[in-house]
Amino acid sequence: MSETGIILIEKLDIYAYHGFFSEEERLGQRFVLDLALEVDLRASAISDALADTVNYGKVVGVVTEVFTTSRFNLLEAAARAVALAVLDGFPPVTRVEVTLRKPAPPIHATLASVGITLSYRREN
Repeated sequence: MSETGIILIEKLDIYAYHGFFSEEERLGQRFVLDLALEVDLRASAISDALADTVNYGKVVGVVTEVFTTSRFNLLEAAARAVALAVLDGFPPVTRVEVTLRKPAPPIHATLASVGITLSYRREN
């Protein structure tokens, strides 16, 4: 029996230097990430022990490091790097969904943000 659940990390705000335009590379900007990690939560639901689940504090650390140490032109490439880092670093995660938003894109329009959502599943 498995009790698959979702660990949510929402509105992770990171300053980085991604984007297609030279001003974005030079000045940087805020990005907001939401992650949904699919995990079998049966053991941790019974034991109430951190060792039996995915430590979301560590996930935030890995995501922040990957997101800030490389530079990407596109949100798609940045989200892919984040998703792969989560799958590589946390074997209990069977699927990860990354939503990445740019709250202040260099677009002449009134809008809350632009963004993308990508989903990756671990292959057996």
